[in-house]
Parts: sequence; structure tokens; C-alpha cells
Amino acid sequence: MTDIAGASSVDLMDLGPFIAGTENELFAQLRESDPVHWNDEPAGPGFWSLTRYQDVLDAINDPVTFINGDGTQILSRKVEGKTSTVHNTDPPRHTALRRLVTPHLRAVEIRQWQTMIDAAVEEILDSVEGSDEVELVNTVSALLPIRVLGQVLGVPREDCPKLLDWTNRVVSDDPEFMTRPDEKERARGELFDFFRVLTEQRRVEPRNDIISKLAHATLDGEPLGWDDLAAYYFVLVGAGNETTRNLITGTILAFEEFPDELEKLRADHSLIRPAIEEMLRYVTPIRAMRRTATADVEIQGRSISKGDKVVLWFQSANRDPRVFSDPDVVRIDRALNDHVGFGWGIHACMGSHLARAEVTTFFEKILERGMWCHPSGPVERLHTNQFNAFKRLPVRVEHR
Repeated sequence: MTDIAGASSVDLMDLGPFIAGTENELFAQLRESDPVHWNDEPAGPGFWSLTRYQDVLDAINDPVTFINGDGTQILSRKVEGKTSTVHNTDPPRHTALRRLVTPHLRAVEIRQWQTMIDAAVEEILDSVEGSDEVELVNTVSALLPIRVLGQVLGVPREDCPKLLDWTNRVVSDDPEFMTRPDEKERARGELFDFFRVLTEQRRVEPRNDIISKLAHATLDGEPLGWDDLAAYYFVLVGAGNETTRNLITGTILAFEEFPDELEKLRADHSLIRPAIEEMLRYVTPIRAMRRTATADVEIQGRSISKGDKVVLWFQSANRDPRVFSDPDVVRIDRALNDHVGFGWGIHACMGSHLARAEVTTFFEKILERGMWCHPSGPVERLHTNQFNAFKRLPVRVEHR
């Protein structure tokens, strides 16, 4: 029997377990004895944590009671600045903003980018194939989404590394990137200045890219203002980068834990797609998103008040044994797998089809080459509890 008092003392603002990779032990404790957990904040009002799958799904499916408009980060801040973007708005504005880009990121539209995705993966694998050891995150996992996203957005290739740097500096509180007190504001300003120039260029000479689509988009009959555009660019860069790079890295780590599943995949490449869905569940690149309650509500016997922050822990929901059998075990042929790795409902990840295409292509091609990457040293995680994010992972490159 889990210690209820112990669960009530869990502090999910303590980044220590997230950096060490032991946070799933805390979530298991909370799911069992304190599934709607109150967490104090050192410099904030505190928040509720939903850790069971059904409670998370119920909140996602009730966007009237649990809104995005007051922010989706755990902390009471918006990383994109004061402007509300597609990520931090609610219907009907959210619906209108989302429609500006989702038609260009549907599965059928992603096929037009497949040749480019193939080329990016082949180039990255070419660069490491002759090596015995490499650092996976910065030479493989982060390069793929940045190169693909750069072309989809319309960012010159030589500028793509800047996207990764800005994301690291804005979304995390990692000391490696926080070299000065105003680092987040500084990085955000640099990103916005960069996209302002590209937006003006595309207004004059549009291309087949998302910057051009947004630069010429209208909302309620009016062109998007700069604040809306800037916030949109931020969400696309952050989400487009974080999911893929962390899913690839997390998958390499997971298969090291479950080598029999890797051998199963090597023997049958048709399992790649269900394997990726399993890794979205097991790794959960986006750990959590926050909502704000618009009314008093009771969940699992706990009274949530209007205005309270409510954090939906996708990572914990994806390990809920009430829904997933043996949730702490990787099964690449798992039959029932309605994970929330990309969120759910009206706020589900807009770039999920692109991310799936990138990761599917990467693992198809690395297996076709008879290659694999095995961790050869400790992983370094980004200091954040919102993303399951990795900074560095040394790996040994295997060639069969």
C-alpha cells in the first residue's frame, strides 16, 4: 500500500527527479494514493496535478471548464511573451488560428515533404556511419527536426541551428543556457527579430512554405498582426523541435532497456509504426500541459476552485496501469495504445503528422543500413519538468 502521506509531500517543481530520470516513480506513487495532487510553488499560487489517464482525458475533453487561455506552462508565464497564440487561446479564436496552419500539416500534405525528409535522414546517417562513437543529440536527434522544420517553415539552412539554440534558452531553466537573468527575454527577442525579417521577405516574394502562408493569412478578414505572427512562429519552432529530437533520443535509451524488442524490430520492419506509437507512450516527449479551471469542480474527491491551475501530466497518464498493461515495459506490438503522447482533442499537437514522418523515416533508414546507436555514457537531461528533453547522449555506432 502506497504511503498517502508520502505522496502528499511529492514536489513536482523539484527538477531533481526529472534530471535524474526517476520521475516515473513519483507519478506511480501519485496515481495510486494522491491522483489529484496539490503542489505549492515557491513564487506562485500552486497547482493541481492530474496523474491518472481518465482524469487527464476528461479534462482535455472539457475545454470549457479547463481552458488554455491563461497559459499552458506550469509556471504563470507565457514563453512566447504577452501575446496569446494558438497554444494559449480557446475557441473560437483558437479554432480560427489553428485553421491557418493545420491544412498544411495534415498527413496527406506531409507526403509532399517526404523526399526532403528522406534526404535529411540519409545525410545525417551518412555523417555518422563511419564513426565508432558520436554524441547523439546534437549530431543526430536535434539535427533532423531542425533541418526538416527549417525547410517546412522556410528558414535558410545556415540559420537552422539558431532555432535549436533559441528553443533551449527559452523553454528551459537549465543553467547551461541561463547565462544572464534576462536570457529568456533576450532569446525570444532574437527569434522574433529573425522571423520579422523573413516575414517581410515572404510578403514581397512568397514561396511554398509556412512563413509565406502565415504572412499572407487573414483572420476575420484582416491580415495577422505581428504579435500573432511572432507567437505562432514561436510555437511552431518549439513544438517542432522538442517532440522529434526527444522522441529519437528517448527511443534509443528505451531500446537499450528492452533489447529483445529491438531484435523483434530488426526482424520485422513492419513493426516500426506501432513501435513509434509505443515510444510516444513510453517516452512521452511532452510531459505536461497546464489548464486553468473556469468553475469550481470536484475530481477524485478533491475540490478544485475557479481560477486554480490544473496540470495534465501526459507522462503519468501514459503509464497508468488502469489503461495500459505492464505500462513500464516497452511492447512494440502493443495492440491497444490510445496514448496521449501528442495530447488529445482540440489542442492536440498540430505537427504530429510531421513528427511521425520524421521519426518513422529515421528508424526505417537506420535499420535498412544495419546500423544502431547504443548508449556508451550517461545521458544529460535538460533542466525542465515540462518536456522529457535531452541535452547529450554519447553512443556507440553499431554496424551489422
